[in-house]
Parts: sequence; C-alpha cells; structure tokens
Amino acid sequence: MNLPLIWWFLVFQYAKILFICDLRFNLVRQNYVGHYMKRFLLLFLISGMMLFQSCREDWTFSTDSRCRLQFSADTIRLDTVFTGEVSATAGFMIYNTNNSGIRFDAVMGGGAGSPFRMNLDGEGGSTITGLEIGGGDSLFCFISVKVPESDDSGLTDAFDSIRFILESGTVQFVRLHASGQNAVRLRGSTIDHNTVFSARLPYVIYDTLRVAGGAVLTLEPGCRMYFHKDAVLDLAGTIVAQGTPDSVIIMRGDRLDLMLPRLPYDLLNAQWGGICLGRESTGNIFSYCDIHGGSWGIRADSSGTDKLKMSVVSSVIHNVSGNGIEATSCRIEVANSQITNAGGSCVDIAGGLSEFTFCTIAGFSVWTAGLDPVSLKDNRDEKPAPIEGAVFRNCIITGRNNKGFTVTVDSLRDKVPFSISNSLIMVQDTTDVRYRDVVFENRDSKAYGSSNFTDRTSRGYGSVFTLDSLSRARGIADTLSRVWTVDLAGVPRPYSGADAGCYQYVPQ
Repeated sequence: MNLPLIWWFLVFQYAKILFICDLRFNLVRQNYVGHYMKRFLLLFLISGMMLFQSCREDWTFSTDSRCRLQFSADTIRLDTVFTGEVSATAGFMIYNTNNSGIRFDAVMGGGAGSPFRMNLDGEGGSTITGLEIGGGDSLFCFISVKVPESDDSGLTDAFDSIRFILESGTVQFVRLHASGQNAVRLRGSTIDHNTVFSARLPYVIYDTLRVAGGAVLTLEPGCRMYFHKDAVLDLAGTIVAQGTPDSVIIMRGDRLDLMLPRLPYDLLNAQWGGICLGRESTGNIFSYCDIHGGSWGIRADSSGTDKLKMSVVSSVIHNVSGNGIEATSCRIEVANSQITNAGGSCVDIAGGLSEFTFCTIAGFSVWTAGLDPVSLKDNRDEKPAPIEGAVFRNCIITGRNNKGFTVTVDSLRDKVPFSISNSLIMVQDTTDVRYRDVVFENRDSKAYGSSNFTDRTSRGYGSVFTLDSLSRARGIADTLSRVWTVDLAGVPRPYSGADAGCYQYVPQ
C-alpha cells in the first residue's frame, strides 16, 4: 500500500505520542529506560525507512535536455603517485539543482582499460549505469588511479574523463589528470656487495633495507629514497651519501599525497622508521642530505671512538617523532647542519666523542612538545657510556623547552668533559667555565626561541631556520668561519664576525 507522505507522517506522530505515554506510565513502576529506548529507536528507524521510501516513490524524473547536472569541479587532478600503485582517493560532488530527478549513466572515457576507477552511490568500476539523483539532491563521486609503469625517468601523465550520459541524451564531462613517478622498488632487500644507487629513478623501500658488513652503499648526488611506513635503513656496512648544493640527497616517507588540503604527508613525522648504524658500521658520510619525516633521524650504536662512526656535513635532519641524532659510545662529527623539530631531543649523546660546529639545533615540533634540544649523558638504558668529550662551537641550541641543554650524569657532573663556545644557547648557567663566549637567551629579548628565525617555525611546518635580523646569534661565531666559508644555503660567511648556526643572516 502506497500511502501519501502526509499519512506516514501522521502515523509516526501518533505512534510517538502512544510511546511517550506508555513510557511515562511504566517508569513509575520499573526502570525500563533501556528497554523502551530500544523500542523507540526501532520505531524511529522503521518510520524513517517508510518516509524515505515514500519520498523515493514521489520522485519524478525529467527527460528535458535543459535539466543538467552540476559538478564541484570540471577537472580533477590527483596527487602524484608512484606508478603501479593505487593512489589515495580523491573526489568531487555531483549536484542536481533541478526540481525533478535525473537518471544517468557514468562511463569512463578509456573504458575498462582506463587507469582511473570511480565509485558512485556504492558502485565501482569504469562504467556505472542506472544512477538516479533526486531534485535538489547530490552525490559524491570517488576517484582513484593506478598509473602504469614505464621506463621513463620523469613523470608519466595519465588523462581521461568521465562521461555523464543523461536520460535526455545530454552528455556532460569531468576531466581527470594524474601524474605517476616511476621508481625502483626494494622489498626486504640486503646489499651484500659494493652498490651504487643512481639519481635516475627514486628508490621506494619496503620493510628494511640492510647493508651487510663489509659492503658500501654509495648514493649519487640527487638520489631519492622513499621509505614506506616503518621501513628502516639498517647498516652493518657503510653508507657514503655525498650530495651537492644543487643535488641534495633526499630520504623521506613514500606518501606523495595530501593528508588535508595544503598539508602533504611529507610534512608529518613518523612516516617511516629511520637510519640505524650498527656496531660494525663505521666511516659513514652524510653530506648535503635531507633526512626528514621519520620516527627518528640517525641512530649510531656503540663502536668505540678509535674510528669515526659518522660525519654529517651540510645536511638537514628534521621533523622526526623521536631523536634527531642519537649516538652511543662512538665518535661523530657534525658541521654546518640543521637538526630540528624532533619529538625527542634533536641531539641525544650517551658517552663517546662528539663535535658539533656551525649547527642549528632547535626543537619547535608542531606535533609534540619535545625534550631538551640537546641531551648529554653517561649511560644508555642504564648501561654505562663514559663521556670522552663533547664540543659545541658556533651553534644555536634553542627550543620550546626552556632548558635547551641538559647534562644527565649520575656522578661527577662538574667533571664531564664538554664545552660550548661562541654559541647562542637557551641556558642561564653563567658560572660554568665550560661555557665560553656564549650568549644566553633572554626571554625579554625581541628575539627569543622561535623568534630567532624568519620562518617562525613554532607556528609552521617548514624546515627553514634562517636567521631573523634581531637574532642574538648574529656576529658571535669564532674564526672557524675561515674553514666553513659558506653556510648550508651557500651564502658566504664573513672572515670574522660570522653568525652562529648553519645559516648566515641575509638581509630581506
């Protein structure tokens, strides 16, 4: 029986009144709230379905060619994806602004061979028929793409369009465009001999990429390594990653799409694991590298101080959820580099020998509060790790945490062999002789914490830590500028009176 809409409405209202009266009477005797709530919800759902069905049956469908669909966009551009992989879903709205309903089919121009797929009203594929949209109603169309693999080292474009064929015979179009990046894929691979990764194609790493003891992995300038969720670069051997100012080596997560409008996944941390330098691994070189978005940056395990564990030069380690550089009982050298926005400490040193020169070490993560930018201690997981020396020269050490630099030592704190000189530091310990020619941050200063930088990184997602004109790091560096003659951005440092940190101030 097909009752008019008003009849169903009156039936529902009458049932609701009976229910309320019955409920009030029975609540006086027993607590049947849960029981009656279930009955009410069931009544509501059944009545709602009746109302909806009645509405559907009252739809009229037009075959007038003047009745057309409206779209939220006439061209859909999907984010760049790696070829051979299904993209994240994009979409657009389909509107019927007419009083009458419209019946239509949606057909992908490339047919079954199209790299694009759509989903409309719960149906997916390259052709969907018998679709209906009521007057004043709308539908959401979801789109995904799988760009075919090729030998091209650049981007491969994919184009198509969706034809909306209305019952009136009218045909409307929405164009589709996506770009695919070809890549070399490595799944749970082990490198057991000397190997070179070129810059021609990016490398996508799944699971763990291991470099066996005795093997050397060399990355050419401009090499790009994209790591899948939780993937790790694990070295028992050695990595030589030497980029150039114009061809930086990149290590990052493999999500190329957007999490939200204007927020790509590349700006999030914890998108992959990180780099592990095992006990056997020594002689590692990172020069002009950009390492970001991981769960940590570089972990250097204990291997003694007789050999150099790693050298990090003119590089960026940024936006990780754990520690940026974590070194245990080994010898490391870091210069002209930016270690920033770690969820743990930007630099976490347990024992060994470490040296930092012209480094910007700043903790202003937008995702976590973070720990002290620099942590220096004599143990790791309660295992002794004696400090043989720790030197910081011409550095900026600052962050959201108001200590900036902590020394966590169980005993003999005052005898720990470390020194900080010609640096800007968020500490107020003016009596410690190990601070030489140091400028202590002042909360009353016009440039304090993130205000030292033009990027105002505590409010943004970027990785630029260039100096503000008011930063007190300006002009306080020593004569090591004669060795490190250009900053991380290639800006020349003056012969004397250079700025602390990895960036020389440049007037805007």
